[in-house]
Amino acid sequence: MQNHYLSIDIGGTEIKSAQIDHSGNIIKCHQVATPHERGAFLGELGQIIGANRGVRAICVSVPGIVNPRTGMVQFTGALGFMGDFSLSSYFRQLTGLPVYVGNDANCATLAEMWLGNLVGIQNGAVITLGTSVGGGLVINGQLLTGPHFRAGELSAIVNNHDHTDLHEATVGASTSAVKMVAAVATACGLPDKRDGRRAFVEINRHQPPAWPIFTAFCRRVAVLIVNIQAVVDLERILIGGGISAQPVVVTEIRRQFALLQKGDRRLNDDIAMPDISAAKFGNEANLLGALYGLLLQVNGEE
Repeated sequence: MQNHYLSIDIGGTEIKSAQIDHSGNIIKCHQVATPHERGAFLGELGQIIGANRGVRAICVSVPGIVNPRTGMVQFTGALGFMGDFSLSSYFRQLTGLPVYVGNDANCATLAEMWLGNLVGIQNGAVITLGTSVGGGLVINGQLLTGPHFRAGELSAIVNNHDHTDLHEATVGASTSAVKMVAAVATACGLPDKRDGRRAFVEINRHQPPAWPIFTAFCRRVAVLIVNIQAVVDLERILIGGGISAQPVVVTEIRRQFALLQKGDRRLNDDIAMPDISAAKFGNEANLLGALYGLLLQVNGEE
């Protein structure tokens, strides 16, 4: 296993781990439910390490604000109970191995830069649609993290200035794919409000009540892309997250972008439509991207 790396993708629901070789081939995978108590959480990470002895290095994808140079994480969302914690120090103490820690959306972007649909793209982005909205930006061929390690936090963009609840006025609240699926399920009387596959059966029929809910969601994504383009003018924007596996998602986002440009001369004259495509990687994106972050760090490029 000396030629293998251990990659760990820590999520609010599951922790995925995989041994991966230098070329990005996944050798074996494992997943377990994420504990939501500090001792149990760290204990689970320790068990993952114990089950993968002999690897060359550890690479980790995690939600939150991450300093990739130090491995210090400001945990957010479902993992907020961890507060500020140095994952790099924790894993180094356990293993004595090199460690890389990166933000989950940035890791997804790194995967696309390495082996996916951002290869050769100098200016691009990944927008991950899920419970909230994640983002990663590539500028001049480099992942943009920013001086405060918060670049690409698309969910924090305010897109409804008149909303009385500031949280509900953000992209993260208004453009949640999980909320969209739940709204379709409720409108169509589906038993499981989290069953995206069943919701998309209704969406793909292009009939009410599912279709108008879905197109309104895609319009909000298109507005987000317009806003990004107004600032950084990208070549390609990839749509990630579980729903990106549905071809209708990218197709409708493109259509909504074109409708926005058609509806206002300034949007047509001042904003260039990027190539909007689906991300290549699904559940493996964060695992692969964390490894690429490690390789860049080892090579002195990060």
